Amino acid sequence: MRPAPQLSRLLALAAALAGCEPPDVPDPIATHVGDWRDEVIYQIVVDRFDDGDPSNSDADGITPDSTDLSRMQGGDWRGIRRRLDYVQALGATTIWISPPYTNVPRTEREDGYHGYWPRDFTEANERFGGMEELRALVRDAHARGMLVILDVVPNHAGRVFHYDLNANGDVDPGETEPPFADPPYDVPLLHTHRPRVWSGGARLTLEAEHYHRHGAGDLGDPRQKELADFPSGLRDLHTEREDVIEALVETHVWWVVQTDVDGFRVDAVPHAPRAFWAAFAGRLRRRLAALGKERFFLLGEVFDGSPDALASYTGLDALDANFAFDLKLELIDGVILEGRAPAGALGPLGGYRDRFPASGQPFGLGLSPWEARVAFADNHDVWRVRGELDDPLVVELAMTVVFTVDAIPSIYYGTEQDLDGTEHHLSREPLFRVAPAFDTTGTTFRYIARLAELRRASPALRYGALEVRYAARRGGRDAMGAPDAGLFAYERAHEGERVLVVVNAALAEAEATFATGFREGEALGDALGRASGRFAVGSRGQLTVRLPPRSSVVLTR
Repeated sequence: MRPAPQLSRLLALAAALAGCEPPDVPDPIATHVGDWRDEVIYQIVVDRFDDGDPSNSDADGITPDSTDLSRMQGGDWRGIRRRLDYVQALGATTIWISPPYTNVPRTEREDGYHGYWPRDFTEANERFGGMEELRALVRDAHARGMLVILDVVPNHAGRVFHYDLNANGDVDPGETEPPFADPPYDVPLLHTHRPRVWSGGARLTLEAEHYHRHGAGDLGDPRQKELADFPSGLRDLHTEREDVIEALVETHVWWVVQTDVDGFRVDAVPHAPRAFWAAFAGRLRRRLAALGKERFFLLGEVFDGSPDALASYTGLDALDANFAFDLKLELIDGVILEGRAPAGALGPLGGYRDRFPASGQPFGLGLSPWEARVAFADNHDVWRVRGELDDPLVVELAMTVVFTVDAIPSIYYGTEQDLDGTEHHLSREPLFRVAPAFDTTGTTFRYIARLAELRRASPALRYGALEVRYAARRGGRDAMGAPDAGLFAYERAHEGERVLVVVNAALAEAEATFATGFREGEALGDALGRASGRFAVGSRGQLTVRLPPRSSVVLTR
């Protein structure tokens, strides 16, 4: 637990009188969030956002290479600090930043710019500015009323050793990613780095017994997915061991105590057992609550479109919620990008709700996993929307859905600037090299900012239950002969406010008549300002909506 502020000052004074540097005593932690549904998340890959301090760009001996996106680019936490005005102008209220640990800097194929290759869980990455710069970023965000989510990696370390299969002391072919073995490999390990975690208040160096040591596996096999090393040789931690669980809990409580962040985005969730997540998340929440940090968000990355798989990691004491990969894959990709029938994507619009627990976690957010799920159109692990389909209108449709469904919206950095990267490194472009850099006047930027403004002003869009009002049985790719092809509509209502969202995902005009919750005779207008005129509600709440190709409206009284 942190020293009280008075004790911190006394320690600093004593250090000054002794002629030495004051001890590293961070500010007290606190709860900075009320209802997470009020938030709009902005995802940042730190190395790719902005270089605020060029002096740290080669802190680990690796010089940035602007010609190769698989290599370091130089972004840092100071760069984010100086762009918080930009993030707020977009309407985002929470920044989610990539992992903070000191990383394995380079392999033969790529650099560890992304943060997912920890080589020391107890040190902040000096390339990004070190612990003091991270604290300053969180402090600046909180001063603006913003929140910070930190990406964390409890499942694995980086490629920190090789398997010495022939015990000759050298790294030979096949010893970096040997095939899956059961029982684990009982061979010497050739360490390139020695990761540390916090255990019992001291730094503990991870040894062979702290890893699974099964080698590379088949990720389609559920057991191997949990036990094998992650692709590229990321060493899987032995997350069934009590001492490993406890050390990972202590280590990540330490990160919160050091920085006062408000939540964790938890990486690679399906690669560790569900029992581990219940132990890790349950203990962490309780310890943070005892320190004054409540409603701490534990948001899981479960890269799976199955609602049952997503829900299975939100059982008692486990994660608060996951990213809505079902919404991404079925509605945004399937209907908006690929032209499938909206009627086939009703699950993520509410049909899957009953698969999830009806209430939230003890000491959690006060929200159910469905209410706290996070919607997104693209992120660092998938192609950007403009990379999949080079049409600015589909970005608008996708972001309209992200901001108006019953989920917390997330924006991937650069989507607002029409970045169009495809797979892996190519979808992690350096935003600070886009000209004009950090422009706030572009069409997509202004459209997303308008969506954020609309959501902020509408309790129905933040808290309202969602009801599907219409979903065409024909998709946009087979619009011929189907006047409603590609059209879908859903309604959200809360305490007297009602909002109707209608989307036409087709390349042709679409029209449909359907029932709504509005009263006969009410006149509705488009809150986005894209559709001129009024929409008149007919008898029994029926409404006829005709939309141009690739367009949407958000209708209110």
